[in-house]
Amino acid sequence: MAIMLSVETQGVGQEKYDAVMKEMGLTKKGAKWPKGILSHTAGAIPGGWLVVDVWESEAAAGKFQQTMLQPAFQKVGGMPEPRMTIAKVHYSYSAKKK
Repeated sequence: MAIMLSVETQGVGQEKYDAVMKEMGLTKKGAKWPKGILSHTAGAIPGGWLVVDVWESEAAAGKFQQTMLQPAFQKVGGMPEPRMTIAKVHYSYSAKKK
C-alpha cells in the first residue's frame, strides 16, 4: 500500500537540502531514484525545510532511509533530527505534464 512520508527539518534550508541530494546522486538529469518512490516534493517552511514523498510501501521508504538518506545526512553533517510523519495514501491526484 502506498504511503506518504513527510520529513520536516528545523534550522535547515535549501543549501543543506541541495547538499544531501547531491550526496545521494539525485541532482543530475537522469538520476537513478530509489526503487519504490512515486513522487518527491521539497520546499522551505518557516524555520526549516519540508520534504513530502510518496512511496509504493513503507518498506521501500525505510530501505531508502537506511541505505541512502541517513548516510547522506551523516556525510553532509549538521543535520538535526527530522520530524517524520507516515500516512497511508487514501487519495492521490497528479496532473500529467505535457
